Amino acid sequence: MYAPVVVFAYNRAALLSKCIEHLLSCPEARETELYIFCDGPKDDAGEEARKAVLKTQYVAQAITGFKHTHVVVQTTNAGLTQSVLNGLTQVFKSNAYAIIIEDDIMVGNQFLTFMNQALPAYADERKVAGISGYSFPIGESDPYFSRTGSCWGWATYSRVWNDFLKSRAQLDLSLIDNNELNLFNVYQNVYSDMFKQSKQSLIQSWAIEFYLYYFSQKQYFLMSGVNLITNQGFDGSGTHQQKGNFLTDHNPVGTMSSINFPNQISEYVKVRKKIEKLYRNGFAKPSMIKALLKKLSSKFFYK
Repeated sequence: MYAPVVVFAYNRAALLSKCIEHLLSCPEARETELYIFCDGPKDDAGEEARKAVLKTQYVAQAITGFKHTHVVVQTTNAGLTQSVLNGLTQVFKSNAYAIIIEDDIMVGNQFLTFMNQALPAYADERKVAGISGYSFPIGESDPYFSRTGSCWGWATYSRVWNDFLKSRAQLDLSLIDNNELNLFNVYQNVYSDMFKQSKQSLIQSWAIEFYLYYFSQKQYFLMSGVNLITNQGFDGSGTHQQKGNFLTDHNPVGTMSSINFPNQISEYVKVRKKIEKLYRNGFAKPSMIKALLKKLSSKFFYK
C-alpha cells in the first residue's frame, strides 16, 4: 500500500497541471491516493484574481490517473498557514504517514519510489521527523540524515504532526540549547530571525514552527542524496522573486541506481560541514541574504 500524496494549490493552474503531470510519471501514481486542497479567493480579490483561483480549482477537479482523487475546495481564503494545518490534520486522521508537495514542486519519476521505501522503513523510529525528496547540492549520492530538513517534496508521520500541533502554541527559541542554536540556524541568524518574524505575524510560515519543533526534539530528516525534485518557485516567474539561488542552482533531478539507507540515525560530520559551507558560500553576497530570506519566508517550505 502506497502513501497518499497531498498537494496544496491556490491560483496557479498551469503549475498545478505540470505538477500533476510529473507525479503521474512515477510508476506508483496509479495505485496512489491523491488529496488536493485548493484555497479560495481573498475577500478583496479582483475579477482576474478570482478567475485564476477558480481555474486552478477546475484543473484540480478534472485530474485523473490516480487510484482515488480527493479534492477539497475552499470558497473563502484560509491563508497559507491555515490551509496546510487544516489539510494535513484531515489527512492524518486516517493515514499513518503522507507525502506532501506544493504546486510548484516538480518531482522526478523515482520520487514516489524513494518516498514509499523510506516512510515504512522509519515509521517506528521516534528520532525521524520526516523524509525529503530534495537534497542539498553537496555531492552526496546516498540518502543521509540531517538536522536541517526541507519541505520541498517531503513526507512526515501522523505521530510527528500530531505532537507538533500539541506543542505549537508553546514553541519558542528558548527550547533550543545555546550550544545548538548555530546548528539550527546553519548560517548567522537565518532561521531564528524567520521564527521571530513569524511570531510577530510579519510572515506566514507554519514550517519554520515545524522546523523548530522537530529540531528541539533532536529529530532528523532523511534527505534523498540524489536530488529528486525541482522547485519551480525559483525560476524568476514569481512577483519580486530573484531567479535562482544556491539551494537550487546546479542541483538538477538525478537518477538513483540503488537506495542505500544510512546505517544509523545521526548526522555525519562531513554532511554537516558540507551544508554549512553551502550556506556560507551562498550567503556571501549581501544581496543574496535579503533576496533569499524573502523567498524562504514564503516559499522555502511551501509556497
